[in-house]
Amino acid sequence: MSLNVRNLVPAVFLSLLAPLAQAQSGDCWQQHRATVYEWTCAGQSLPAEGQDFALSIVVVDSPKALMVIDSGATAAVGESAAAAIRSKFGTKPVWVLNTQPKPEHVLGNVGFRAAFASTLAPGENFSSRIVAGKRTADLMRERCPTCIDNFSERMGSDSVKGTESLVPGRILRTKTGHLGLLHNDWVPWKFRFYNDLETEEALVLRNQELKLWWVGSAVQNRDIPDLYDGNVVERINFLGRLKARMAADDTVLTSFGVLGRDWIERNLNYFVRVQQAVLYGLEDGVSEVELIEQISAQIGEFKNIVYVQTDPNVNAKALETHQLNIQRIFRQTEPFAF
Repeated sequence: MSLNVRNLVPAVFLSLLAPLAQAQSGDCWQQHRATVYEWTCAGQSLPAEGQDFALSIVVVDSPKALMVIDSGATAAVGESAAAAIRSKFGTKPVWVLNTQPKPEHVLGNVGFRAAFASTLAPGENFSSRIVAGKRTADLMRERCPTCIDNFSERMGSDSVKGTESLVPGRILRTKTGHLGLLHNDWVPWKFRFYNDLETEEALVLRNQELKLWWVGSAVQNRDIPDLYDGNVVERINFLGRLKARMAADDTVLTSFGVLGRDWIERNLNYFVRVQQAVLYGLEDGVSEVELIEQISAQIGEFKNIVYVQTDPNVNAKALETHQLNIQRIFRQTEPFAF
């Protein structure tokens, strides 16, 4: 038998690559309960300018269906996530839950369409497998393609290639309820919509049997947490209730992975202290610009003490976030100041 070295070398090379690819794929997954998984590799499909949008995607497995919580920032992220999910869980039907209208949470919807097309019933449109609150769906319809254009300017046109706004066709119309209306196995998953928590509408999930919460971006492992488009009173109230209701063995899943009670306390303390500083300034008649300058100069007093950050770019981003938070809180608080 003759040995063809020319063919052997590529074969050996590919055989060495296969375990590496499997290892990389495996590294993308974290398991938090027997049926709950987190996919963490969105950043691989985003450029350096888009790494802030590399959010976790959570998958809830059940014998006959899959629930995916948020879909990523672009079609490429959605496609990568969908491929990883198909590889790990097979060809079960999927429901994609859009928990809020911010584009980094929902523009990956389109990436799931082709991957799970074979699981649809005859004549069924994939949009019927995408689930959200009515306000979220309306805002997605209203804001895109502008939101895609904004991402293109920030990350480059190649990063958003193929991205389109696939608006949810299945609407959750009550403020509270359970996800058994999607699949019988998901009755223990309770949902609640919050207005102005971090955006106009945000969906929070809780499964008491699994001792698990999903809170999106309402809790952040950030030096300076971002209020985003939320209301500071709503954020403080939510964080306070979450802290009070969490059992010692509960797990909180966020868009940034699992975060402990300590992060809830840090986020809560930050917003309470900034709001107090703004309120005191308003009572003393300090203007918006002056107050932003004063509180920004004291940023070290508000930072999470767990970080000693030496990267000037990260520090600049934290300062920018801090200043925007102060401005938003000032404008929200000013009408109620004496």
